[in-house]
Amino acid sequence: MKISALLVLSIFLASCATNQKSRLAATAIGVGVGGVIGAATAPSDERPELHAMYWGGIIGVVTAVAANYYWNDEKDIDVMKLENEKMKAQLDYFQNGPAPILLKSKTGPADRRYFQSGKANIKMYQIDRWVEDGPTRRYHQDMLIETLPIEKGR
Repeated sequence: MKISALLVLSIFLASCATNQKSRLAATAIGVGVGGVIGAATAPSDERPELHAMYWGGIIGVVTAVAANYYWNDEKDIDVMKLENEKMKAQLDYFQNGPAPILLKSKTGPADRRYFQSGKANIKMYQIDRWVEDGPTRRYHQDMLIETLPIEKGR
């Protein structure tokens, strides 16, 4: 009766959802099944408890090794890494807005006070960003102009 209760409990534990619980449940079932087999196949002149322990230990170890091979965590870790990268991208989008879109890029004249060569690369980007200006004010930015100097050697 006790062995059948242990077997029912082991089968109940096998219905777990996580890999760790599945491995532990499979090991417990292996020990339970090995114990039942060992007690049932023990010779009449030897103690059935010892055979149950031997068989339970052997089949439990074999089941644990097989369960570790079958329920490995690499797939779950890869899925979690992808979800983490997706959440980081979403957080960056919410904090900084979408990535700038390059609209124009040209070379043109620049103020000599700021640029020695008098020429600069001018890039115009489209952005969508809200900026806080104090506790009660926010303003929206929709254009970004980047002016990079051209060195005289070019």
